[in-house]
Amino acid sequence: MFGLRNQSGSCWVNATLQAVFRIPDVQTRYSNSETDDTNAVDVSLEKIWASRGDDGLTDLYQCVKTTLMPAGEGIGDSHELLEFLCDKLPYLDKLMRFNVGNKVKCSHCDYTDVRTDKLIEFSVTPAQRKQTLIECIRQAVSPVEIPDWKCDKCKEKGCTKQLLMATFPDIFVFHVTSLKSSVAYSPMLVLNGNRYALFGIVCWNGGHWWTYGRSLPPGSDWLEFDDSNVRNHGKTNFPLSENMRLLFYYRIKE
Repeated sequence: MFGLRNQSGSCWVNATLQAVFRIPDVQTRYSNSETDDTNAVDVSLEKIWASRGDDGLTDLYQCVKTTLMPAGEGIGDSHELLEFLCDKLPYLDKLMRFNVGNKVKCSHCDYTDVRTDKLIEFSVTPAQRKQTLIECIRQAVSPVEIPDWKCDKCKEKGCTKQLLMATFPDIFVFHVTSLKSSVAYSPMLVLNGNRYALFGIVCWNGGHWWTYGRSLPPGSDWLEFDDSNVRNHGKTNFPLSENMRLLFYYRIKE
């Protein structure tokens, strides 16, 4: 475990990388030098991992700058960087990508339409402070009445819209979209029979990003990664933070 230096407000980069580096598949990839040498992002991450943060960060900054995110020059968003990494790294995208269906059902006739989409994170918007993650998920997949929608079949107004889970990813990332509310989360999560273990918590207090993380399988010490500073919280001191913005869960395959 190692820290990452902050260069001109690059805490948002460091926070994302520390969560990604906790993924067992990522650790295996870079420890075994399975990098795609034609992929500049992949090469830079291997350099960071192999040098324990002494090399590769500047290379990554150059890659990120091409997407108009000012890595190494100013503050950015860890959520946006995660999207960038999945776009540039097919293996990471495969771990996180899952399928959903957006279902619309007319309230007056049998018309139903389901449109599929692929996501790398599940957005949650807590309705109140410290709402549990399970409640947020249930809220996100519950049918919602849309009174102004007009049916193409019966021409009447009104429908229900619902998000449907079609597949479950190996790495399940939850993104809190509201800055005014917080989510109560747990180290283990069960969804539709799939068991997930929490290994990364990316936090933001309005001006600074940092990460809590642990190695897998579950039972390892929780560590706090705050740029160059790494602090051990032990196995039982579970980090609950109202500043969390991204939660990373790993699917346990038995």
